[in-house]
Amino acid sequence: MTALGWIMAGLALLIVVRLGKRGRPNRTHLPGDFNFDGYKTREIVQRGVFDKTKWR
Repeated sequence: MTALGWIMAGLALLIVVRLGKRGRPNRTHLPGDFNFDGYKTREIVQRGVFDKTKWR
């Protein structure tokens, strides 16, 4: 194969791989899944407020 053939084959492979990844949804989070504890912790840390609701 010539250099141009290798470049074209590489580009075609790259396009196929990217399209394959786009078709699969992210399985780490379910739709509607909400981590309230993580959200609360992020908000408290961002605001610099002391969290008095944590269990001791």
